[in-house]
Amino acid sequence: MNIIPEKRKKMGFTLIEMTLAVVLSVGIAAVIVVMVQQQISITSTINRFSFLREDAPQINVLMSNLITQADDYRIYPNTANAKAALNAVTEDGNAIRLRFRLPDGSIDNAIVAFETISGKKQLSFYYKDSGTPAWQTAPDWVVSSRPDVVRFSNNTGVLEITLVGKYGEEVTFAGNPI
Repeated sequence: MNIIPEKRKKMGFTLIEMTLAVVLSVGIAAVIVVMVQQQISITSTINRFSFLREDAPQINVLMSNLITQADDYRIYPNTANAKAALNAVTEDGNAIRLRFRLPDGSIDNAIVAFETISGKKQLSFYYKDSGTPAWQTAPDWVVSSRPDVVRFSNNTGVLEITLVGKYGEEVTFAGNPI
């Protein structure tokens, strides 16, 4: 009796199967690359607007609180003019001087000024109470060092504070003392 050997099954894939697998792998890799690029783009855009998302609202709250407590304000082109109360302007000022009338009748003053100190741009706060004869040379504290430009304006009868961030993002807040 002759036994016919069984045909051995060949192990492996056909050319069509291999081509299909390679095409699917390349397609999936291309989709993943596009998704990663899109994620990087979205993340960088979100990071670019961190000034508007994080710092501008905090500056707005602080300035709103200061301005609503003030009895009066004047806008000046720079810190030195604000300290001397000379050359007030109605637009494109870099400093605002606030006057606070206290219950005992005395008057305190504060200045919020956008200035460059030691090569660094910053929004500074100066405070002078009624008992102090002169303004300090250094700010009491720094409100923020994130804006690239801060402009105070009142050419429409309403105080406007424009903040410009590092990437050109801009926001304007408006209001007046009550």
